[in-house]
Amino acid sequence: MRPIIIRRQYEHEARQAIADLLERGFEITYPLTEIKRDGKRFTTDSFNRKIFVENIGSSCWIAKLRKIE
Repeated sequence: MRPIIIRRQYEHEARQAIADLLERGFEITYPLTEIKRDGKRFTTDSFNRKIFVENIGSSCWIAKLRKIE
């Protein structure tokens, strides 16, 4: 059976999804981990050149579960 991958933006949502699956007979194979990404935002000027505006950060919570057979 294929593993179930939980991806949520907020930690409390991920923990709730994991708790629901654990009640239904799943086990954790990869623990809950936060993945962070950094990005940059650009805009264009009147000559259509890119100009840096700001840094942007985002995060995602990931866990992997599988069914106990």
